[in-house]
Amino acid sequence: MEKVLFIYNPNAGKATLKNKISDILELFRRADFQVTVFPTLESGDATQIVRDQGRGFDRIICAGGDGTLHEVTHGVMEMEADQRPKCGYIPAGTVNDFATGIKLPKRVLKAAQIAAGMCSHAYDIGELNGSYFTYVAAFGAFTSVSYETSQASKNALGKTAYLLEGMAQLTDLKSTHVRVDADDERWEEDCILGMVTNAKSVGGMNLYRKKKVYLDDGYFDAIFVKNPTNPIEMNLVISFLVSGEANSQVKMLRGRKIIIDATEEISYTLDGENGGMHKKAILTNHQQAITFFHGKE
Repeated sequence: MEKVLFIYNPNAGKATLKNKISDILELFRRADFQVTVFPTLESGDATQIVRDQGRGFDRIICAGGDGTLHEVTHGVMEMEADQRPKCGYIPAGTVNDFATGIKLPKRVLKAAQIAAGMCSHAYDIGELNGSYFTYVAAFGAFTSVSYETSQASKNALGKTAYLLEGMAQLTDLKSTHVRVDADDERWEEDCILGMVTNAKSVGGMNLYRKKKVYLDDGYFDAIFVKNPTNPIEMNLVISFLVSGEANSQVKMLRGRKIIIDATEEISYTLDGENGGMHKKAILTNHQQAITFFHGKE
C-alpha cells in the first residue's frame, strides 16, 4: 500500500475542486493508497506542509493551480535528491502551463487518474537565487499579472482576467537595462520583459511555435523583449506575444545557467507567484530533479 500525501487548494480556479474531493479520495482508495490529506489555508502553506510532513511518503499529489504546484515543488526540492517522492499534479487553476507541458487533461478526475497511475518521468526544475520554480522565472511587463489579479476575478473571468490586467499595464511600460550571460553567450539591452523558462507555454501563450522545447534536457529557454521606442517596434512586440514568432524586438537565448545583471533591483515572478526583488539573478537548471506522473503523447 503506497503512502500518499495529498495537498489541495480549495480556492483554486473556480473553486470547483471542493466538489470533487470525495471522488478523488475514492479513486485513491481504489488504487490502494494510504492517503494523508491537507487543504491549504494561505499562501506558502503547501511548501510548509511538504517541509513538515513530506518525508517518508511514496508520492505527493497536489491539486490546485500553478501557484500550488510551485509551492509543493519548492518543498520537494529542499529534500535530498534520493529522498524526493514522485509527484502527481491535478490542475485546477486558471491557466496551468506546466500541466499543458506534461500532457495532463483539464478534467479533474482524469488528471487524478494519471496522478494515481504509473506513467512517470523526471523533469527539470529551475532555481533563482535559492528559490525553486517549475516552469518560469520572469521580470518586467505583464509578469505580475498572475498574483496581482484577484482570485475572484480569476474565478469569474478565467483567462480573460489575465488579459484585462495585462492590457491595463500597457500604459505603464518600464524598461530595465540588463546584461545576460547564458553559458558562453553574452547579450545586453534595455528590456521590458524577460522570461527564463522550462515550458512549452507561458500564460497560456505558446511562445516557441517553431522550436522544439524539451522539459528534461538540463537547458533553459530564455526570451527577452527589447524596449520599443516607436509604434512599429511596439507592434512587433504585440505580434510576438500573439503569434509566438520571434522578430527583431525579441532575443532568444539558451543555457544551463543564466545570469541576469540589472542596473537596479527588479521584481521577479516564479511560476506566476511573487519571486522577490533582485539586482543579480543567478538561474540554475537542476536536470531531471523531480519525477512527475504525466499524460501520454
